[in-house]
Parts: sequence; structure tokens; C-alpha cells
Amino acid sequence: MKVKIHYRITQDRAGIPQDYTGARHFVVNDGQAVENLAKTQLAADYQVPLTAVEICRIED
Repeated sequence: MKVKIHYRITQDRAGIPQDYTGARHFVVNDGQAVENLAKTQLAADYQVPLTAVEICRIED
């Protein structure tokens, strides 16, 4: 299943506040925890703490 995740990054890797929003498509299996997968992947991609990633909306 393909879902579109709208997200917000609240700080950079140095802890400096920022306000960046975006959207990304993820392919997930049925029953998989989409929000946790997306937060983990986005935090790794942007090299920010997991707490800096906020999921705003999930669309099918």
C-alpha cells in the first residue's frame, strides 16, 4: 500500500529550532505501523532526533 505522509521538522541536528514541512510517499505492508516507520526514516534522512519529526497527516 502506498501512503503519503505530511510531516514537520521542528529542530535541526544541533537542536536549533526550525520549521520545515514537507510530504513524502512511503510503501508499507498492511498492518504495518506507518507513523513509526515514517518518523524513523525521516529522522535518519534529515539527521535529526526522532522527537524533532512530527507527523501531521497520513493520506492513502
